[in-house]
Amino acid sequence: MKKTISLMLALASISSMGVSAMAANDTGEPMVIAPAPSVVATAQRQFVVNGKAMQLDSYTTENGTLMVPFRALAEALGFKVTWNNGEVNINDGEMQCDLRIGEENYFVYTAIKDVIGMSAPFTLGSAPVLKNDKTYVPVKLFVPLFGNNDAAVQITDTTVTIDKDAESGDSTEIPNPPTKHKDIASLETAIGFKLICPTLPDGYKADSFIDISGEVAEVNYTNGADTVRFRMKKGDEADISGNYNVYAVKKTLTAGDTTVNAEGNESISKATWTKSGFAFSLTSEKGLTDAAVIAAVK
Repeated sequence: MKKTISLMLALASISSMGVSAMAANDTGEPMVIAPAPSVVATAQRQFVVNGKAMQLDSYTTENGTLMVPFRALAEALGFKVTWNNGEVNINDGEMQCDLRIGEENYFVYTAIKDVIGMSAPFTLGSAPVLKNDKTYVPVKLFVPLFGNNDAAVQITDTTVTIDKDAESGDSTEIPNPPTKHKDIASLETAIGFKLICPTLPDGYKADSFIDISGEVAEVNYTNGADTVRFRMKKGDEADISGNYNVYAVKKTLTAGDTTVNAEGNESISKATWTKSGFAFSLTSEKGLTDAAVIAAVK
């Protein structure tokens, strides 16, 4: 089965709706004290999920959003559904999503170990809703979960077809999963160019070497308390980091003849730059000082 990692497009965010009071029920899903959703009609549609017919109750909201039972559909599509303190996570080993009842603040992020990738927050026309002891979500949530592939969810007046492997002309997908290598030399052979690796503060050691689709080289460095992820790719893309978090501080640094775009809060969590026909990025879990980033880029 084809695996995909989405290069998510930035989507506009809105203020989250207030969270309603919650308590447990016998389904494992939260009981919510909240106004009933505005429903136009119960949708009498046939569902075809990965080629198999499936009976699912659904309904359409006043604004035309088709809502579907979350757990039943997610599990049929191969996702593991986990509730924790009123928040639900779904994860299929490639992509995942965290939801809360009553909050229309969706985002998806990669579930693949050692790979960073997160979408900007986006909306789908309705927050997750608890109705008759079932959680309902917009069926279009599965589009970003399947690599931003619009072909994955097809809706007609009579049928909803959901197929994670549906063919799409969307060029924003990376068609192959990351591949791990034993060392830098093996990684260079796989991607076809020589790496220009950063000089990091004392204590950091390279511990994983990854290529993404044979195009992006990634080396992860750790000192036991922090992990720094370095990426390099042919071309002049502005940001190949895969880190779409929003930071309070954005600034430029000068490292010799190179201009570096840096982002973070109290320290620098992401740095991106281009030079000599290549794009580069550094991301740090704990954050780096300006001096450390400049030294790394030089």
